[in-house]
Amino acid sequence: MSFTRIRIILIAAIACLTSASSASAGFLGSTITSQYYAYGTKSGASSTFTADGGAHARFANYFDVTVTDSQIIYDFHAPVVWSASPVSLDRDGLQLRNGNLLTFLDAPSIIGVAINAASNVGRFSAANVTFNSSGIAVDWAGLSFTSASLIVLDLRTAAPPVVAEPPAYALMLGGLTFAAGILRKRRGRA
Repeated sequence: MSFTRIRIILIAAIACLTSASSASAGFLGSTITSQYYAYGTKSGASSTFTADGGAHARFANYFDVTVTDSQIIYDFHAPVVWSASPVSLDRDGLQLRNGNLLTFLDAPSIIGVAINAASNVGRFSAANVTFNSSGIAVDWAGLSFTSASLIVLDLRTAAPPVVAEPPAYALMLGGLTFAAGILRKRRGRA
């Protein structure tokens, strides 16, 4: 086998290694704690769930929270006008008067939150959402909701490091072993 063919095999093995797929960057499988805040303090007990794309964290039959790989969905079941409230939470960049705090464990860092066009709550805006790398606070003091109201938030995360998958390592190791065998054979003839 020519040296050019050996180089091609080595280049192919290295290309497979560097183009290996990256680890998942989503929120599925993360542990999430939901806590409601109103009237200057926590309201009710917190609930903890694993993000699995299903509805969780029901609050007083008013809403459920669903966390998917890249979204948070608040699905309201009953009409309600959320009352005004003094500040109930103000720490680490998270602020709430009357609303819900979600904190994430074993999740990628949050670097951006946008309101999805599927949201249908009047006057709900970016001013109602604060976040940091591991939490999102959604404030709806003074807003009105119907039984068909939705708030859908799109999450952006920091890009995870590229991690080579085991098949890429196996392919590279096989190519290197093959090339080493050819080189040994050629040296034995010289």
